[in-house]
Amino acid sequence: MVTTRIEKVTKQLQHHSDPYSLNFLTSEESWELLEKKVFRGEICPPDLLEAGLQVSLHCKGLPLVVVLIAGIIAKREREASLWLEVANDLSSLALGEQSMKVIQSSYDHLEDHLKPCLLYMALFPEDHKIPVDHLLKLWMAEEFVLNAGTENMEKACRVCMTDLLNRSLIMVSGMRFYRDVEYCSLHDVVREFCLRKLTEDKYMQLAVPFNPYQHLHSTESRLCIYIHDDLVKQLDHSNYQLDKIPMLDFKETNSLEFIAHPKLNTWNNQYSNPFNLLVKLRFVRALDLMDVELPDSWATAIQSLTELRYLALCVKQFELKWISHLHNLQTLQLKSSDEKLRLRAATLSEMTNLRHVKIDCFFMVLENNEQESSSTTMLENMKSFGTCDICLDNMNARPWWMFPNLEELSLNIKDVPEFPLFPIAEVHSHLHFLTLEFPLIQLFELVGWERYCVFPSNLRHLDLATCFLTEEMVLNIARLKKLESLQLSMGFASMRYCWDVTNVEFAALKYLGLFFMQIEEWKASEESFPVLEKLVISGWPGFKDIKEIPPSFADILTLRRIELFDCTDSLGVSALNIKRAIEENTGCDSLQVFIQK
Repeated sequence: MVTTRIEKVTKQLQHHSDPYSLNFLTSEESWELLEKKVFRGEICPPDLLEAGLQVSLHCKGLPLVVVLIAGIIAKREREASLWLEVANDLSSLALGEQSMKVIQSSYDHLEDHLKPCLLYMALFPEDHKIPVDHLLKLWMAEEFVLNAGTENMEKACRVCMTDLLNRSLIMVSGMRFYRDVEYCSLHDVVREFCLRKLTEDKYMQLAVPFNPYQHLHSTESRLCIYIHDDLVKQLDHSNYQLDKIPMLDFKETNSLEFIAHPKLNTWNNQYSNPFNLLVKLRFVRALDLMDVELPDSWATAIQSLTELRYLALCVKQFELKWISHLHNLQTLQLKSSDEKLRLRAATLSEMTNLRHVKIDCFFMVLENNEQESSSTTMLENMKSFGTCDICLDNMNARPWWMFPNLEELSLNIKDVPEFPLFPIAEVHSHLHFLTLEFPLIQLFELVGWERYCVFPSNLRHLDLATCFLTEEMVLNIARLKKLESLQLSMGFASMRYCWDVTNVEFAALKYLGLFFMQIEEWKASEESFPVLEKLVISGWPGFKDIKEIPPSFADILTLRRIELFDCTDSLGVSALNIKRAIEENTGCDSLQVFIQK
């Protein structure tokens, strides 16, 4: 038997059977192991039980930590108060010589570009579930990730994330059916190790930069200092003269690059306005002020931050021209609830490095005239474009036409389509994720709007909100032969609350989510969902709810899980009947049914 922390090793050794991946221990398993190691087969005394459970819970399922902590408390007096001290100071106790060697060994064997990726994660708060999509954009902004070309930058970041997962250095904190890992986190012991590595360098980190014209092992490394409260205070007291700050022991201060980390950097009341700091730190690459209420002068203060790659703002007023000079910007996130945003296509085309745009809570008006349309640059780097409220008409621009390599698109359309949203299928051959919200009330009053909703043929994931499921609309969805996941929410079936897909086949669909749908009766054949693996239904108390899952679901050989939330009792009964039928037909307990009221 061979054990390893690196998944690639197991694949090279694989012979007669697949590698067995060890999961983290459950709370019960952690306590069982701790009790066995501390009491050597005896039962834990009742007065120590609660404290012992707290200790095992703080180990967070890592067997190595359970064993190390068991060795520590076994040598202490058997008092609940002393055991609780151990639980509260677990990181420092667990990070002893043995565990230090284990983590240090894993860290030393990381490729150079993976080390800063791991250390960066340690700067999020303890036990923080880090959104993977958010983290990858930050990695790109800091140029931690090496990649062959800008077109594959997101893919390169995903590979780095997979490498860290496969080496058991980071944990999966949340999965989504159609996008792999949604959240990740660091075990407390790994995080403590990373923070110590950063502390050894006085909050500084040497990292090889991304540069297509520079050799990987160039000596011209970049020096990064993570902004934290102590540094902010020292900067303020020294009038932002970097050479007067004791912790910054280097000669060439002009080469310094700062990271304004979104979760680490919390300005208190005395330092509530970050602009005095920003105007001095002109090399900042990632700036997230989504949780900071910015004064109206933000646009002036941000003028000097020309190296920004990642910018997230919560503002009352915004015009794209205020940041159009940020030619290195890759990610732009905006949030507001007060003003109308006018997005000019010509201004947007100046920012050729933009890859991800997300605009929430604006009512967006897209402007584009014929003269601008002819001169507008195609933004070939744009990968995702999302907005809240958008108004379209025949005289208005559809900016996603400017993004030929777009992979994700999210739109909240405030009027009924009067023209095809995707008239030329070849333009968006890379589009895999599409989210659309329609004005439901208006759809009831018009006929023929469905013909404008013919989707790009390579879609893999479709999310439709407040949609009227007419027969033509359902057929438009079924034509997507690569569609793996479909989520429908807040919509209606067209035939008196009956959704009949008996003669419709969703050939590649693996996930189906129905959320707050006004459907009373659902009809389907065994050919309707031939490869479905997961069904999720969330009810809407007081409204029309699905009463039964079609019995034909018992004939779907691939079905593995049904989840029901706030649904009718009859729907739960039908799910359990399907589970029972599968067991009788196959002799296997292959279907999981989860019901929550």
